[in-house]
Amino acid sequence: MKFKLLYFGELRTNPKKRSQHIANIRMQFHPQLKKLVENSPWNNMQKYMMPGATKSPISTRHVGGIDWNPIITPNLKLLAELDVLLMHPQIVGLGRTDIDNRMKTLLDALRSPQNEHEIGENTPKNMGPIYTLLDDDHLVTKISVNTSHLLAPQMLGTRLQADDGEEKVFLLIDVNVRVEEGNLENLPFMV
Repeated sequence: MKFKLLYFGELRTNPKKRSQHIANIRMQFHPQLKKLVENSPWNNMQKYMMPGATKSPISTRHVGGIDWNPIITPNLKLLAELDVLLMHPQIVGLGRTDIDNRMKTLLDALRSPQNEHEIGENTPKNMGPIYTLLDDDHLVTKISVNTSHLLAPQMLGTRLQADDGEEKVFLLIDVNVRVEEGNLENLPFMV
């Protein structure tokens, strides 16, 4: 099963408030993933995506007073392959792009927080469960990254620089969901 996630904003390599920066990115993925689970085959899993669900293949995490619903979990025996297109206003090949550290920031934003320190102080606590792609980033078995110059930034209808001069990026993430081991719960994902 395949789907795409989009992101436009800052993707910092070593921000001063790292947990808040990652939380801001995570919150851009939340509405996309929430929409995804409204559709088949994910909608069959929604009854398990709640605190206290019994025999749940989905592991809702309760961290920092917030329920987190990762959609790719070890309980469901699902894995993810990611193909990332990173478009930025810089000329391709310049040393400022720092792809490896940007991908670490992205992977941290795609997974559920593991403890309260990873949540970010401005994460809303009263909006219901927050959806994340991954329970943990060890569920990513393959990642490829292509970088490109963003030639028409005006199409995005916003400034490409943050207030402190950091340039924003546009990400298109192709997610390929693979089944690690077939069982009754993940049967719909084998198509």
